[in-house]
Amino acid sequence: MPSPAFADVRPALAIGVDIALESQESEDVPIRENGGIDPTDYAERVADRDGAAGHFSLPTLGYHCWRDLDYLPATRDMLPVALAAHVRAGQRALDVGCHQGATAFYLAALGLRVLGVDINPRAIEAARQRQPDAPSLCRPEFVVADFLRDRVAAAGSLDVVVLNRFLTCLPAVEDWQDALSRALELLTEGGLIYVGDFLLMPACPHNRNRYRQALANGGRWGNFAVLDDHGRPSFVAHHHSALELRRIASPYRVLCFRRFSTRSRHGHASRMFELIGVNERCPA
Repeated sequence: MPSPAFADVRPALAIGVDIALESQESEDVPIRENGGIDPTDYAERVADRDGAAGHFSLPTLGYHCWRDLDYLPATRDMLPVALAAHVRAGQRALDVGCHQGATAFYLAALGLRVLGVDINPRAIEAARQRQPDAPSLCRPEFVVADFLRDRVAAAGSLDVVVLNRFLTCLPAVEDWQDALSRALELLTEGGLIYVGDFLLMPACPHNRNRYRQALANGGRWGNFAVLDDHGRPSFVAHHHSALELRRIASPYRVLCFRRFSTRSRHGHASRMFELIGVNERCPA
């Protein structure tokens, strides 16, 4: 059932200007990245280990494996600071794949009424125990839920839906498309979608080899296996192409789009994007 905290709040205003996806990349909006970067010699060892990966079974490493993973994100917490200029206190926000709550607490500090959902019970328990970094009027609510299966809010009831490094967790194109459709369905007219995620890097030999391995094992281009400390496949992630970016943005009027560079915890270079769009279609 939808949370009672999301009752009787007016929708967001549709503000800003359209930004073409093929425009020059911009670094004008700062991304807050917590923590440091692991030494590069460790990165080289990880690259050697990944390059030696064997075959894996894609069906057993789909989205639902995240329910049991004791997961440390590939990059430090990336907070959606670009949203601050487009939201106002009292709005209803959903943080999908909230993990341990960093984004949810950031949104709450902006005055939003936040529901964080994650398929992993241990992540939700950690989020519930987390203390905020900044004061807020309302503490986020955290619920164990499968965004692809469970009804987490009523259609057309949310002002903001955040998919922050969530789509990368969906290697199956059907799940990926379903997540985008569900996010759009939940937004009120004038509501905002925020997507922050990873870009395809085929020019990087380390990534290109991983994409090829996943493709040979039945995955889509951009998928790759992530190995545990023993060299066994732990889960399959996805990096996004320009065509997929257009698919993500297509239902919305784009307020903000930019690409930027960061590094993984293991020292690998990563390319990421963030997109903010306005839902200008009337909800069904």
